[in-house]
Amino acid sequence: MSKKKAKKAAKKAPKKAAKPAARRAAAAPSQRTSAATIFVYDAGGATRVRTSPQRLSCGPGFVEWTVVNLTSGPMPDVDITWVKGSPWGGHPIPVRNGNARIAIGVGAKEGTFKYNVNCNGYVEDPEVQYPEN
Repeated sequence: MSKKKAKKAAKKAPKKAAKPAARRAAAAPSQRTSAATIFVYDAGGATRVRTSPQRLSCGPGFVEWTVVNLTSGPMPDVDITWVKGSPWGGHPIPVRNGNARIAIGVGAKEGTFKYNVNCNGYVEDPEVQYPEN
């Protein structure tokens, strides 16, 4: 009979020093991008709009809108307005050439906001058209 040799125990990795609490707290807040897509299409000879999602979360970072033109015409100009307040005040936000990206600074009004889309005289209001929201 043969005897098996005992194996040596594996070496443990050295412990890393913990970062001081002051360095962790000084890190910048996370930057995030909230994105929405606006679909523009024709229905019965009139321009219609659908958005996805109907609400956007706003915090430090960016908000981005992208327009998808499903009509046979040129890219329409779109304006975004907010239902109740906004991180930027009461003025509309223009979306030209199919894309808009807006920075939200630290300390701006944070939360989840509903918004209305105005395109060629048609206004999509998610509160009216999607009552379950």
